[in-house]
Amino acid sequence: MEVTLPRRHTHAFSQSLIIGAAAKEILRSLLEASHYKVYPFGYESSLSSLKMQIWDSHFQDFNEVERVRSMPDYVVSSEKGLKLVEVKFRKRSDREGHSGVYMKNTDLHRYRRYWAESVIALISPFADHFFCQAVNSLVPGSQETKWFDYNEFRSLHEVYPETKDKLKAFGVAVDKLGTLWDEHK
Repeated sequence: MEVTLPRRHTHAFSQSLIIGAAAKEILRSLLEASHYKVYPFGYESSLSSLKMQIWDSHFQDFNEVERVRSMPDYVVSSEKGLKLVEVKFRKRSDREGHSGVYMKNTDLHRYRRYWAESVIALISPFADHFFCQAVNSLVPGSQETKWFDYNEFRSLHEVYPETKDKLKAFGVAVDKLGTLWDEHK
């Protein structure tokens, strides 16, 4: 039985979804190859039937819907405990001689409100390709998007040390994903 989504997505939106899913898989594979345990958590992966119901319905409790919609993508387990990880793929944007990325303020507000303990893993075809930062350290701005310098992020291997020797190999996949992003823009 084929499932059809209730909305029509533009080609560009569909391609963004595919690129985002590929970025999540690259990070998951990197972490698992580095002997971390990665569990799907986000509503796209574990609650897909609820996602369709949210699209079709008008739930009364907006806060609960927003909390579910903003669930981080993964729970990552290590000897140090569990971390909730939201994955974002962004192309490099240069501003005033510095390299960085734009992030939506609405997303940042939602993560800070509902999942303040989580980490954003930023995947980008720049430098070491894998960056991360605690959600509470990424302060939203007043516009639709806010620009963040890469220096405002830590390297992924600072949070997950076992990934250090594998970053370069997995970075090749990120570069290829970046070329797909260029084609779709």
